[in-house]
Amino acid sequence: MKKYLTIFPLAVLLLAGCQTQDGFQIPNSQPDMRGSITNIKKTNSKKKEGIAVVMVESVEGVQTGLTKATLRIDAKTYIENVEGATLRLEQLREGQLVEAWFDEQPMDSFRVQAHAAAIRVSY
Repeated sequence: MKKYLTIFPLAVLLLAGCQTQDGFQIPNSQPDMRGSITNIKKTNSKKKEGIAVVMVESVEGVQTGLTKATLRIDAKTYIENVEGATLRLEQLREGQLVEAWFDEQPMDSFRVQAHAAAIRVSY
C-alpha cells in the first residue's frame, strides 16, 4: 500500500507536465476541419479578450469531411502553431492553413457553424 502512495503523487506530477502552461492543449483526436482561413471578422473589439468569427474552406489536396466552416473563436479557444507555441487571435491571418477542433455539435448548414475549442496553425 505504501508503494502506491509513493508512486501516485509522482504519476500525477508527470501527467500534469503533459499539459501546456495555461492548462489548454490540442485534443488527442483528428481535427473536425482542415483548410485555409478565407475571412476573419472581429466581433468584439472593446473587451480585452478577442472574439471573432473565422471562415475556413478546405483546400485541394487536404483531406477533410467538411468543405466550409464558420468558427466562433473566443477566450476559451486554444490557438497554437505546429511547434506548439501558443498564439493570440490577432496572429491569425487570411490564407493560413489551419486545423480546428469543435467543442460542440456543429449547426447543420451549407457552411458548418461551430465554436472552435482549439486551432493549430500550419502557416
